[in-house]
Amino acid sequence: MVIRMRVQVLLCSAIAVLVAACTSSGGGAPTSSSSASSASAHASTPAGSAVAAGCDTAPWRSAPISASHEVPVPPVPVVTDVRVAQHPQCGYDRVVLDIRGGVPSYTVTYVRQVIADASGHTISMPGARYLLITLRPAQAHSDGGVATVTAGVRQPRYPALASWALAGDVEGVVRIAMGLSGQTQIRTGELAGRIYIDVKE
Repeated sequence: MVIRMRVQVLLCSAIAVLVAACTSSGGGAPTSSSSASSASAHASTPAGSAVAAGCDTAPWRSAPISASHEVPVPPVPVVTDVRVAQHPQCGYDRVVLDIRGGVPSYTVTYVRQVIADASGHTISMPGARYLLITLRPAQAHSDGGVATVTAGVRQPRYPALASWALAGDVEGVVRIAMGLSGQTQIRTGELAGRIYIDVKE
């Protein structure tokens, strides 16, 4: 009787040890899996996602590019400013044309050389290739004749955009030239009161 009781005690102890071992093994798995999932989630997030989120992701194109808009005149849309900026984190340089009034039709095309409207003189400006932006109807001066975009060659010397200049403001047509470091892809877009041209670095 004493021997039987001892055997039962030993069996119960062995079963208890096995149950505890199984419970410990099963309980640890979710913690390990959860940690792996968390690590995987962090690893799958691109390091540059925050930077890329602020960059224009519209597709690149090749010149010539054109956009047509019906703009009732008067008043004629006025190009009030030309702004340029470098975006190395995005891989492009940007030219922004600020416009008062409706957005006019425009074309962007490559030219062999930049010719000043009215005078017919060649505008010498840094660049291996030249893009010409033509806007119509548009003007780069006030109704009183005061220039809103002045003549002269600007030289930001960015990776893609070497220079830019007002090439013409005659009879409702404005032309702005861009000197580029070489032929490249471009992208155009419109926002409220502005047109922008991106040049791929």
